[in-house]
Amino acid sequence: MVKSKPNFDKSDILQRNRSYPTMFYLVHHQDDFENITENVIPFFEKSNFTLLTLPISEQFVPEEESVLVSYLSDENFKDLLIKTAKNEWRLALLPHPDCQKALKGLGVTGKLEEVANQILEQKEINELDLLYCNEIPVLQSVNVGDVLIFSEQKGTPGFLSEVFQFIKNIRRLPGLSHKTFLISADEEQIIHTSALGIIAVEHPSASVISKRLLNNIVLNDGKFQVLILSPQSIFQLLAFLFKSLLPKPVTKAQLPSFIGHIKTTNLKIENELPIDFSLDGEKLSAKEINLNVHNREIKLQQKSEYASKNEGVDEKKNLKIDKLPTGEKREELTQRKMPFLPRATTEEFQELFKVLKENAKLSSSFIVMMILATLIATFGLFGDSSPVIIGAMILAPIIAPIVSFSMGMVRYDTNMLKTGIVTILIGTIVALIFAAGVSMIIPLKVLTSEIDARLTPTLLDMGIAVASGIAAAYAHAKEGIAKSLAGVAIAVALVPPLAVAGIGIGWWDWEVFSGAFLLYLTNLAGIIMFAGITFLLLGFAPFRRARMGLVYTLIIISIVMIPLSLSFNRIKQEARITSKLEGTSFDDIYLRDVKVRTGKPLMVSIKLVSPEAIESEEMIKIKQQIEEKIGEPIILEVISAIEF
Repeated sequence: MVKSKPNFDKSDILQRNRSYPTMFYLVHHQDDFENITENVIPFFEKSNFTLLTLPISEQFVPEEESVLVSYLSDENFKDLLIKTAKNEWRLALLPHPDCQKALKGLGVTGKLEEVANQILEQKEINELDLLYCNEIPVLQSVNVGDVLIFSEQKGTPGFLSEVFQFIKNIRRLPGLSHKTFLISADEEQIIHTSALGIIAVEHPSASVISKRLLNNIVLNDGKFQVLILSPQSIFQLLAFLFKSLLPKPVTKAQLPSFIGHIKTTNLKIENELPIDFSLDGEKLSAKEINLNVHNREIKLQQKSEYASKNEGVDEKKNLKIDKLPTGEKREELTQRKMPFLPRATTEEFQELFKVLKENAKLSSSFIVMMILATLIATFGLFGDSSPVIIGAMILAPIIAPIVSFSMGMVRYDTNMLKTGIVTILIGTIVALIFAAGVSMIIPLKVLTSEIDARLTPTLLDMGIAVASGIAAAYAHAKEGIAKSLAGVAIAVALVPPLAVAGIGIGWWDWEVFSGAFLLYLTNLAGIIMFAGITFLLLGFAPFRRARMGLVYTLIIISIVMIPLSLSFNRIKQEARITSKLEGTSFDDIYLRDVKVRTGKPLMVSIKLVSPEAIESEEMIKIKQQIEEKIGEPIILEVISAIEF
């Protein structure tokens, strides 16, 4: 269906004088004359308007309090924006098919009729800030370096498009690398750092990442926002991209640690080589990028979502750049592709390495504390006292050289490895000797519950050792949580099984010694292996350096896990039989307090509760019924109880 055109020609509409007090200059490109006459002029025909075709003459001077109404594409709008801002002319923006960036940049709706009515009826002028990049107005954002993984995806937003963008980004991750940027403001250097890229926006909604990450932003305060994207590993970036798929609020309360944030009135970004950047999607290159915002430079005669009543400019800069790479870390990140796991530099782990080297050394204080912890643990085991044993765990210093050995393993530091293993071996031998000495002096050979609890290690104990190794390494690596090392010592409980093994030597009991020493080896291997893996993941060593040490430790753990698996299967079997029998009744006789010990044949201890005394013939019958129920022969131990 063909629309009918208005009944006037070009000369007739160049200017129409009406009773409407404001003059509207409808600025358009000559290619859009047909569109403006057909779609725009009908809204303004009852007002004073003049068609103004680009280019605008330098001698052009609009009437006082008139409005220049733009019906231009993004490409042509910037020239008009510069001219109106420079001369403090009033401006309004009509939706043009090719001006989406301008509409978004000024916070104007895209509905033509609604906008036209706003322009005609708006009495109040909205003053907006204008961001410039190398003297060019910025409608949306300036993207420096490689920020494509944070850009808006095309098409209809939705979960499937998010997933597609996520997969697309993953494919690009291995090729990413940092670039060096020298950032300054007000002629003072702020930071010399490296990053994948930098995003500068005046309004958070102008960019997908600023829209997600910036909140509580005051508009039109004479400042703009700068986000410095500096992930130090692919893993860190991958975690951030994965989180972006999850349901989330429009903004996050806190920026990720690898993103720096600067809020300022001006900023200079420099590099020795030309910097590739894009300004509102247009690709450019320059050795120096100058960003500055002109406060309330746009006089907009229509509604804008960015309109604000803030007065003045706060000259103070807001900086969040403490986690950005500098120095050695900056140099490392710019020399190669971004690593999959983070890597700590010598600067970052120098203090930790110094502490761990000291912890690995054998000293008189280590021997004394090891002896005291062993004595306390041994007396606590004989006294069946859990609090005393916990005190020995806290006192024991052996966790420190074990963590040092783990670091030596991943760094392949032979001196630390030798020192650590010597300290661990001597500490182990000292503990065994003193525990054995105490067991020979004390005239008791009683298998208390605390001693018995350490004779049958299982895969559950390996799980405790794994978690404790991770916690120990993490507590050493993070200064702020070093106090939790006492909790690690309690969790992994290294000295009590050593003390029990020493008691086994003193008693000359192989079962006691082997069971407890296996538990000690389980804890030792688990801590060394997973403390090392934790240091590796925290970036304290490259994998190629750590792999041999990890392989050897894995072999030891595999060997240790064989008896642990057998013991765990035995406990599972005992638990299965116990659950089958507990609470079972045979006529008026009930089974209580079932205890099972594996062996050939199986040993079952039970309490039989009945209203009268149980005869031996009935006991034999119950034994046969139990054997039928569990499917194997047993030795039955019975305690008989009469219920009145």
